[in-house]
Amino acid sequence: MRMILICVWTLLSAAVPAVAQETACSHVDREWIGSHVYLSPEARIVFQEDRGGICEVVLAIDGDLVPVYAGKDYIVSGRMFRQQRPVTRDTMAGLSDVAEQERRAAEEREALAVEKRKLFFKANSDALAALVSMTFGPAGAKQDIYVITDPNCSHCKTLLPLLEEVAFEAKLTLKVVVYPVLGRKSREMANHAICSRFTYAQYRDMTGETPLSVCDAAEARIEKTNTLLRSADIGFVPLVVAGDGAWVVEGNDVNAVKARLGLDHDPGDQGDGEGCAPVQE
Repeated sequence: MRMILICVWTLLSAAVPAVAQETACSHVDREWIGSHVYLSPEARIVFQEDRGGICEVVLAIDGDLVPVYAGKDYIVSGRMFRQQRPVTRDTMAGLSDVAEQERRAAEEREALAVEKRKLFFKANSDALAALVSMTFGPAGAKQDIYVITDPNCSHCKTLLPLLEEVAFEAKLTLKVVVYPVLGRKSREMANHAICSRFTYAQYRDMTGETPLSVCDAAEARIEKTNTLLRSADIGFVPLVVAGDGAWVVEGNDVNAVKARLGLDHDPGDQGDGEGCAPVQE
């Protein structure tokens, strides 16, 4: 009888799968992390390990590796040290090959996105013309460029005065498309500028500190602008686009605009190629 019981117990043990041992990382996955902090759609976990009751996680986000530490119901961003050793640095050093792969993949994705945006503007230059809210340029200008801006974007404010000089030098008209991507304040300022029929100079100098007006016509134009540009996943400003959509300069790099127009570059220009995009929280 004893031998029979031993055999039965052995068979039952083999039939029941082993219960996975709980670790500090057992509950940590992309969905759980995303419930605590914003993650871009492409973000993914490339490493995780139990570090004495805290889960060390490395995320690949837009070409960068980002270390975080997860407890039972919280996440901490920073560096971990244990017995005077930089645990985080050692982990990241061990992932150097992964970091390089992620960087290259991000560069390839961005190159494809840039090319997609170029094709988009070339196919939609007429649609963009219908969204222009103000213009600037010398009499007798022979060509146009579109300037897509947010009235509350500091990089746009740097670019606009520099483009005025370009307009006179190249004898072209700047056509401004107002695209408020930075939230409620931007939309209110855009609505006011369009509703009040601002000139280029008024738009360039607006601060949003005065009472802001709203009208249906401005709302309708903003919605059309949002629909068009979001269809190409454009969520940043400024952009400068050739009148026929043949080229696009992203960010406030006025020297890149000059190069496209065949003008001499000025090393003293203030544009740094940066742009504005909403911060996800």
